[in-house]
Amino acid sequence: MKKRDTLLLVGAALIVFGLFMFFKTTRISSWGVYRVGRNISTGGILIALTLFDLVLLVATRHKATKILLPILISMIVLSIIMGTQLYYHGTLLDLFLILVPAAVGAGLLLRALLLKPEKTNE
Repeated sequence: MKKRDTLLLVGAALIVFGLFMFFKTTRISSWGVYRVGRNISTGGILIALTLFDLVLLVATRHKATKILLPILISMIVLSIIMGTQLYYHGTLLDLFLILVPAAVGAGLLLRALLLKPEKTNE
């Protein structure tokens, strides 16, 4: 097994372990879309813009609508994530022991992606 493959595998395993442990110790109290102020829901605005973009995509097939659609969908997902209230019910040491493997795994993945490919002698 190559060094890059090993780093990718170990890094991905550490990230999955860290995320699993983090989600195991959190509780969702409420979820919804992110709100600006008290009454302005970003989700409603983004959904309306996405539907408008879909109509324009079907009607015109313009390049800008193809670029804008994934951006709008990712903004809707981000709005839902930002509107979710998570409560962590563990100690600070538990949180440290959860986040360190995930950070090390992310570092290993980044290192593996930045490694130059090895030349094989065939």
